[in-house]
Amino acid sequence: MSIAPTGDNDHDPPDGLTAAEAGMWHAFRNGSVYDLRTGDSEVDDPHGRHPWGPERSVRARIVARLLLDGPPALPGRLSSFRLRGVKVTGVLDVAGGTVVPYVGLEQCRFEREMLLTEARLTTVRLVDCSVPRLEAARVHTRGDLHLPRCHFSGGVRLTGARIGADLLLNQAVVSRDRHGHSIMADGISVGQDLRAEMMESHGELSLRGATVGFSLSLRGSRLRNAQELRALNAPRMTVGHTLSLTSAPGNPCASVSTPPRAQGRPSPDSAGASAFSALPREQRFECVGGVRLDDGRFGDAIDFESARFRLLGREDEISLRRVQTPELRFLGERPEEGRVVLSGARVDKLVDRATSWPGRGRISIDGFVYSTLSWVGPFPLDQRLAWLAEATDEYSSQPYEQLAAAFHRAGDDHAATRVLRAQQRRLRADLPWPGRAWHAVRNAPGTSVALWAAIVMALLVVAWLSTRAVLPDIGNSAELGPSDAPPVVVAIVSVITASGVLIGGILNGLAKFVRARGQNASDIVQARGQADADLMRAQAEMRRAEADMLRARAGLPPAEALSPDPGIAPETGRPAPPALGENEDGAPSPP
Repeated sequence: MSIAPTGDNDHDPPDGLTAAEAGMWHAFRNGSVYDLRTGDSEVDDPHGRHPWGPERSVRARIVARLLLDGPPALPGRLSSFRLRGVKVTGVLDVAGGTVVPYVGLEQCRFEREMLLTEARLTTVRLVDCSVPRLEAARVHTRGDLHLPRCHFSGGVRLTGARIGADLLLNQAVVSRDRHGHSIMADGISVGQDLRAEMMESHGELSLRGATVGFSLSLRGSRLRNAQELRALNAPRMTVGHTLSLTSAPGNPCASVSTPPRAQGRPSPDSAGASAFSALPREQRFECVGGVRLDDGRFGDAIDFESARFRLLGREDEISLRRVQTPELRFLGERPEEGRVVLSGARVDKLVDRATSWPGRGRISIDGFVYSTLSWVGPFPLDQRLAWLAEATDEYSSQPYEQLAAAFHRAGDDHAATRVLRAQQRRLRADLPWPGRAWHAVRNAPGTSVALWAAIVMALLVVAWLSTRAVLPDIGNSAELGPSDAPPVVVAIVSVITASGVLIGGILNGLAKFVRARGQNASDIVQARGQADADLMRAQAEMRRAEADMLRARAGLPPAEALSPDPGIAPETGRPAPPALGENEDGAPSPP
């Protein structure tokens, strides 16, 4: 790839360069922009069909030489590689190299792919360029990587890339590669913002394990993937602030110096681009295909304001399993197909809209934890309860308890109570009818001991009235044996007997409980008394020992030896038992 210089100065352009290449060489040393545009917007459009001749073409190997080992800048100038309206022929290959000068290309056309794999660069700006494919796995830039309004007909590969500042893809049009991916950026690390606003993606946008220092913005973008892969596949993503899948409020490329080109031209992927006509200045975020954000960590929020999702079947999902973020703004349009899955997600604040959630059986919120709840527009409690009922086909207690806890924290105890009652009704709906009846009685509002007492009394009254009704018939009949008793009487007697046994058992149990509590209290009092007595005796022994010590220092005998008390045992301080051979009055006792 080397070209030997033949001029008088080693830094002059080598022989064999075309006029366009020689001009590019001098512009590089001068640090100026090399502009070959004609001024005709139709002819200068790098994405159009108008051919560019040799007068606007430079070879990729000359470009690579300037980037990797270009001549020094002219005195007082700073070398840089800046082209406008230039066609690069051949494969631009700087893979594994180090590119020191600034690279800026606007409205350029590349004949074949760009290879930047494992290259190290400062700042690269490709604005409104046409590139068949960008292969930049593990590329490392100290500054920005800007690719706004570029067309990539064969996809972009940024796997494992390290972008020191911003990655810009605003209004880019990226078609799928042979594997079905539009942008493959698994494991990418972006130091500041990743902005892909009003972008068209015809394939899977893969950001698995990506790390974005500040915000990730896809405002106004259109993601489309009608194949088996997802339109956005970004599990285990970490974003320092906000993930925005919202409408674009204005022109996201206002900071780009090149005037915006006319919109609405067909993209290189004509089959997919037909779904996207003209790009207005303001538009919604639209996604045709599944979205996967599982296990993501987002520092501020996930925002779906006005987002439009078109899932292509029941297997497609908006999957937010186990995501963690302070705020989830689920305010997009209701998807007609597919499911919304929030299982295991943890957010501090949920902001939603009644018209954003799909229908019955297409929501999964089991294990979804949120601290506060807010909504935009009307969202009556009945609709919220229907939302819970539609969340899963089978009963689960956690969503009801979570919603009730959120209302309790908000101070709305009435709504929390209604949620818990709806939980009981949902539980009864899955039980057979005897279980539903018993569950309804057991969990009826106000059920207490008094209610059960009233039920027992009502049964007794019914039994008494039934007995009075049948007693005249029994008295008018002949004398009957026990086996001749009417069945009604037998049933009534059985009910009364069972009620008596039940009441007697309850009373007996209460009596045993009271006795046990009393016995325990007595044992505690007795133990405390014994402990107090032992403490008093120990204190008396200590005082006596101190007195004996003082008497011993004074040369006097112990106190017990001088004035023993025959009624007190010196060891224990208790009354001494009568001596052997004496009774309690001191008289001799018989042997």
